[in-house]
Amino acid sequence: MYRIRIMPVVILTLLFASTSALLARDNLPDFTGLVKQVAPAVVNVSASKEVKQRSSRRSILDEFFGRSTPRGNQQYGPQPSAEGSGFIISSDGYILTNRHVVDDADLVEVRISDGREYTAEVIGTDAGTDVALLKIKADEKLPVLRTGDSENLEVGEWVLGFGAPFGFDQTVTAGIVSAKRRTLGREQYVPFIQTDVAINPGNSGGPLVSMKGQVVGINSQILSRSGGYIGLSFAIPIETALHVADQFKKYGEVKRGYLGVQYQDVTYDLAKAFDLDNVSGALLNHVQRDSAADKAGLKNGDIILSFDGKKIRRSGELPFVVGLIEPGTEVEVEIVREGKRKEIDLVVGERPAAEAVATTETELDSSLLGILVEDIDADTKRDIEADGILVTQITSGPAARAGIRRGDIILAIANRTVSSVNEFEELVESLPREAGIPVLILRSPGIQRFLTLYIPEE
Repeated sequence: MYRIRIMPVVILTLLFASTSALLARDNLPDFTGLVKQVAPAVVNVSASKEVKQRSSRRSILDEFFGRSTPRGNQQYGPQPSAEGSGFIISSDGYILTNRHVVDDADLVEVRISDGREYTAEVIGTDAGTDVALLKIKADEKLPVLRTGDSENLEVGEWVLGFGAPFGFDQTVTAGIVSAKRRTLGREQYVPFIQTDVAINPGNSGGPLVSMKGQVVGINSQILSRSGGYIGLSFAIPIETALHVADQFKKYGEVKRGYLGVQYQDVTYDLAKAFDLDNVSGALLNHVQRDSAADKAGLKNGDIILSFDGKKIRRSGELPFVVGLIEPGTEVEVEIVREGKRKEIDLVVGERPAAEAVATTETELDSSLLGILVEDIDADTKRDIEADGILVTQITSGPAARAGIRRGDIILAIANRTVSSVNEFEELVESLPREAGIPVLILRSPGIQRFLTLYIPEE
């Protein structure tokens, strides 16, 4: 009886497990058709540089035992400097890849999926985005990758990475979009797409492809302790890369929109200090004189909420948006100033080839805040193009808790500029206690930042 009673339960359990396994298998995506569609437009990129090399060769045993090689005659010859990937964006031979794959190369060769090899012309490379545009001359029309819209990507969406990791051509890996609009290192004009797609050396420059078969990004960087794919992968959005390519075709260089501002994130404390409803936007902490921002009337302490109709959630998104706008274009900027929303018309400037901001730091007394400060001379004011006072000493207290340091120049407090020690002390005495007060400081040449100061009760 015992066996008879348990059998139906066992059978039902097995049936349930089998059905669940089948459902799980059926829900998994099938990439085979997508790979056949995309692979023909993916290329291998090999870059080499003419360097001096010895005529004598070292054997594998010499390498293993560390034996030195006898001096011989030297000659010049091509030596591999980088291996990467790329993809064709037009049937007449334009190819996108990473700048770091072909940078400083004397010879760039491209191998397409059917094995044909071409010498490529480097049309342009852009350090600001790590994008490079190549051109090959083919006898017939080449297969092309369709481009998509990275803005429409959803976190959690499946994507594929194509390339040649460690030189293995036509390799495909899969993963999901982990996050969007990431800021990394020097590439301040790139809102990176973060994925968990397995990316290794040699994948750089290859396409990141959506389930629609459209390229949505260029696989560019790996954040990994080992240098391999066990880590985070980052791709350049295709809109950014195509903008760079169009600039190279049109001007032979990249012209970027430019404001002439420094900015920072809006923290929770700063949001309260500036009477904001949400912790979002880009807080301007320095507006360069005669810049596009200055001419439009933007000021220190303004918080940019949207630029040309695009919302700015974090300060790092501002250069993404501005950089893609053609210099000379008039746009609308939504800001918060002194707690009130305002719209300003602004003509976007052009980013100068080299930016140089010169500032000088130079010592006053405010025991209430735990700092000593002093006036700065006229030469220093001229150098920093602003009034201010210098912090010469700091002890534990409200200023230290706010993050103010010795050597900082206090430019403004509670959105009011400070031109002297006396003016500063009067301001401090009149400010409300136990409330977040925004303080604008200059820290090292060209670096301005808002901090939140809480003044205690007497």
